[in-house]
Amino acid sequence: MVIDAGSVHDKHGSILVVLQWARSIFNAFPRGSRLPDPAWAFRHRLIILFAVVASAVITVVSLLLHTPLGLALAQGAIPALVALVAWKAPLGRRLSASLSSASLMLFASMAVQITGILEAHFLFFILVPVVALYEDWAPLATASFIVLGNYAVLGVSSPTRIYSHQSALEDPVKWSVIHSVLFLAMCATSIVHWRIHERACRDGTMLLDRLASQALHDPLTGLANRTLLTDRLSQALIMSQRTGIPVMVLAVDIDGFKPVNDSYGHAAGDALLIELGHRLESCIRAGDTAARHGGDEFTLLLPSTAPEEAPAMAERILAAVGSPVFLLGVELHLSVSIGIAVSSLGLSGELLLQEADQAMYAAKHNGRGGYMVFDKTLATGTLGTLAVHPDQAREWAAYTQDLRSEIAAAKELGRIPEQSRGPETVRRTLESIIAAIERLPEGQQSAGLALPERNALEEFVFHHDLVQHWADTLRLDSIIEAQRSPGADQFWRTLHQTALQDTNDLVDDGGDTVHADSSPS
Repeated sequence: MVIDAGSVHDKHGSILVVLQWARSIFNAFPRGSRLPDPAWAFRHRLIILFAVVASAVITVVSLLLHTPLGLALAQGAIPALVALVAWKAPLGRRLSASLSSASLMLFASMAVQITGILEAHFLFFILVPVVALYEDWAPLATASFIVLGNYAVLGVSSPTRIYSHQSALEDPVKWSVIHSVLFLAMCATSIVHWRIHERACRDGTMLLDRLASQALHDPLTGLANRTLLTDRLSQALIMSQRTGIPVMVLAVDIDGFKPVNDSYGHAAGDALLIELGHRLESCIRAGDTAARHGGDEFTLLLPSTAPEEAPAMAERILAAVGSPVFLLGVELHLSVSIGIAVSSLGLSGELLLQEADQAMYAAKHNGRGGYMVFDKTLATGTLGTLAVHPDQAREWAAYTQDLRSEIAAAKELGRIPEQSRGPETVRRTLESIIAAIERLPEGQQSAGLALPERNALEEFVFHHDLVQHWADTLRLDSIIEAQRSPGADQFWRTLHQTALQDTNDLVDDGGDTVHADSSPS
């Protein structure tokens, strides 16, 4: 027997098309039963109250139409009892909603049979949107079953009980179909409204989730931002106090990130930050947190991590980051400096982050692509932070970078000897200071500038003083054009004063902040 492969393929394709159409139709309908519990309970109470009041109205109307008292009370009691059961009995949301829906439709059916007027049939149509307030298929199906059953059974077998006009009595099937179609049309319009509301609620929830995510995550890399990092760090420290297992924080800073932006543009720099974020995430566990707080500064939070794991963790990060990065067809080799701090009893989250930053600056001073674990000897060798004006600090950093660029260009032209290069340790200190300046917040308020190790700062200030005098000479000889602004000059005087003052006058009782006035004189 020969099977036509093309025919099988066509049948398979037809089945897929039918399934896709069926899925589209299914997705067009609302899901139902998605109301939050408080919203459902509020609507349920109102519908039950409406049903009880309507039942009382049925009794009053029956009495006005000279119905015997017992029968009038029974006609009002039936929907009222169903409503009370739906209110009080612990039946669950779906069954309670179905009973309250049944109570409303029984009320409408009683009204039709008692009054016998054509207008009473509109109660069925009016009550459909009330039932649709539950936004659930079960109560709507219950209402449809009662109403359609009412027209199919009573409307055909005993038309005089629900119809009063002659045309309906002569052709009850026709009028039962008409009323049923009108009722189903009303149900369809309520379902459309229900679907629109459900879609709007879903979109609103998605928007709120997205806004919450944006408030707690870095928009570029998708990593946690400082707000989320601080919250998780606080929780990790509380857990550490209970378990006795410390928390580890790693401050990670890209070495030489600014030249990437300058040479390849900010788009390439952003791509590099995103790639680094992915690589850092690949190095941590599921319960750890990778965060970025702006620029090229990243922080890793590792709860329940012993100090002995620090070297292995740092080496894992250095290895992951060390792989080449391809940007715009160019192979770049990335390195980072890592500072590691481990929590101790009573240490706050802010101090733990500061210790990781101090260790990172020490690692950057020791050379690129390395790490440093914070300890007390590192703390005693640093000047902490210096209160500076951010704009003045940035003016000095911009001037210094322009100066370096002009000197490098002059060397290429042979106007300055190639061997005129400062010590490597001074260059590292300069890079760490510029990196710290880039992290200063925007605004006019004074901010704390993280300083490198004391001896390194003294060496840098001594050497940079010589560079400044040399730069003045080069400018007079028209070899370079870079010139310090008043703000840059004020920042340098503040930094110079900090490095040369007596240490005992600089460090406060806590040993972590240097206060100096860097405002314009």
